[in-house]
Amino acid sequence: MKLYNNRPSPYGRKVLVVAHEKSLMQRIVLVQIDPWSDPIELLAVTPIGRVPALVTDDGAVITDSTTICEYFDAVGPGPMLMEGDRFEVMARAALAQGLIDAAFAAVVELRRPAELRWESWVSRQHRAIARTLEMLAPAGDRFDLGDITLASALAYLDFRLPEIAWRRAHPGLGAWLDSVSRRPSMQVTKP
Repeated sequence: MKLYNNRPSPYGRKVLVVAHEKSLMQRIVLVQIDPWSDPIELLAVTPIGRVPALVTDDGAVITDSTTICEYFDAVGPGPMLMEGDRFEVMARAALAQGLIDAAFAAVVELRRPAELRWESWVSRQHRAIARTLEMLAPAGDRFDLGDITLASALAYLDFRLPEIAWRRAHPGLGAWLDSVSRRPSMQVTKP
């Protein structure tokens, strides 16, 4: 398998954490790439030009991070990451994915020159982040796809949007992230 990724991407980190949790890294050729530069190698695989992008052993291309995670869960050894109530796991993963999406949208907008920046869009993303954080709770010892997505989202907030200071309002989530960040899969995937 060949995985195109960009180390700071929260979408890519989620996929890499799953790959490590499922003991698949020895089967993956990892290609770190800057998708913002429209590299020919990435565009040859996917016209979307986004990461992560996975080319499976049989040549199929998967360009959605959650779908890549589901694929890894199906083909990798070890405990299933969507065990039990699949709907409940996917619902938690989708909520955390929304947190990633809002944070990523804010980060991209904040990279624009100040005179072109849409501040109300950034504020809207920050409000979405705040509302979503209110709905989340620490997961305990479980570490399934919902938890992996949440850990990737919270770590991305720390990395790219420290001004949000979410840990003050949500110390339980902060303590949970600190705990799961000690997992080998989280350690080796830090941006």
